[in-house]
Amino acid sequence: MKERAVIAEAESIGFSTNHRTILQPVSLKIRVGEAFVITGASGSGKTTLARLLSGDLHPTHGVIRRNESKSVVFVSQQDRFIASAGLRTTYYGQRYESANEEGIPTVYEFITRRVPGLQEEAFAEVLEELEIGYLRERRILSLSNGERKRVQLAVALLQKPDWLILDQPFVGLDVHARETLSSILEKQKQKGLTLLIVSDPALIPAFTDFVVEMNDGKTKPAVYAKDYVHFSETNPLENHFNLDVLRELSEEKKSYRQVVRMKNVRVAYGGKKVLDGIDWKVNTGDRWVLSGHNGAGKTTLLSLITADNPQGYSNDLVLFDRRRGSGETVWEIKKKIGFVSPELHLYFLRHRGIYKPASGSELSYNSITCADVVLSGFKDEVGFNTTYSKVQLAKAQKWLGMLGMKNLEKASFLHASLGEQRTILLARALVKSPDLLILDEPCQGLDPEHTERFIYLLDEICRNDPTTLIYVTHRKEEIPGCVTHALELENGQIKSQGKIL
Repeated sequence: MKERAVIAEAESIGFSTNHRTILQPVSLKIRVGEAFVITGASGSGKTTLARLLSGDLHPTHGVIRRNESKSVVFVSQQDRFIASAGLRTTYYGQRYESANEEGIPTVYEFITRRVPGLQEEAFAEVLEELEIGYLRERRILSLSNGERKRVQLAVALLQKPDWLILDQPFVGLDVHARETLSSILEKQKQKGLTLLIVSDPALIPAFTDFVVEMNDGKTKPAVYAKDYVHFSETNPLENHFNLDVLRELSEEKKSYRQVVRMKNVRVAYGGKKVLDGIDWKVNTGDRWVLSGHNGAGKTTLLSLITADNPQGYSNDLVLFDRRRGSGETVWEIKKKIGFVSPELHLYFLRHRGIYKPASGSELSYNSITCADVVLSGFKDEVGFNTTYSKVQLAKAQKWLGMLGMKNLEKASFLHASLGEQRTILLARALVKSPDLLILDEPCQGLDPEHTERFIYLLDEICRNDPTTLIYVTHRKEEIPGCVTHALELENGQIKSQGKIL
């Protein structure tokens, strides 16, 4: 059998930045028509290697040879919809206020601007294949995380590349969406498309030909997918945490009659109902898991609780014993909430950096460090940091240590791996010991070992502290043991809710 032509070859490539080595010398070949997966732990260098192969980054040593007659498209794990919408705000909630504004592009406008000369037939065909035809006239900032990912893929496929590099394409998708995407990619492979996929070990698609595993910036030899076995070298979880420090970091929580109470809550954009007839109550000390398929309304429901969605004013909504719109400010509500979400993550990835007051009257934008991100949680600041106390700095440092991120305190947030960034944002949510902790897909982007560590920590927090929790996930195996109640949404309505027996 004739050997397939090489589409890209890396020869002893490495990458360093800010005096930190991200990638040790790596050599590998990608051949035409293959499905090649790069996997490994969070922070192992997977995304960096993918970006080097795509040409998005250039190696600091070594060489990459590409078949220049073959076009490549890189699909980032994080979208850039905020910048595409023309928003530069430091206020996360503006995405909900702007969802229907004429200046925010629709999915059709967003895609056609990126694929000039696109024919209507090709556009309709790809959207149907990705099961997102219903999104055609939706504003891009109103999309759920799963919907955003499929729009990204539509843009990539419509450019008709010879090979496609996808960074964590299955992260954040529910089971049906993952199966749909895997089927779509398999069909593209059958048509001759070369695929390079960055994936967690647990999400490697069945059609994969070869797997290369990375660890600490190094690669193991590529193996056939059928022969690949992932071994965890994680130490016992109990050795990672000092429970005395954890108890020290926990603070007394205020008791409320109703942390959250919704009666017949409805939310619509452009006449389309996103939530319809929601009745839900969260009491102090409850730990809820919120589930539902991509687009079921989970993100919109959370936006009402975090006071980011202005439609909360027109609904029968009580937050922390106060009717929404009875005089409390957005920031008074946020002060009581610790929050993580994939969308919030995007606001810390803007390349301009973090706003800080400079000496004197001048203003400056400096590179945001991992400690900056954690400290911003005290005042719910996104994209800027004002002053903080020595006590707050000490607490932020302790949380970084608890999560195994102490070595990244002064490192650039932009240069941390996706898994490291997600963990830093978890520390940001925990740092002020909030009355309500809202974790929207908090382990998205974390490898299985880091996910297990975080769930263990969360269970310990709940065991030692009356934390009220709303935890969103698509994956049943990721639900913490501390969860007491479950709410499932389907098409904007409650499918089921109640106490877990």
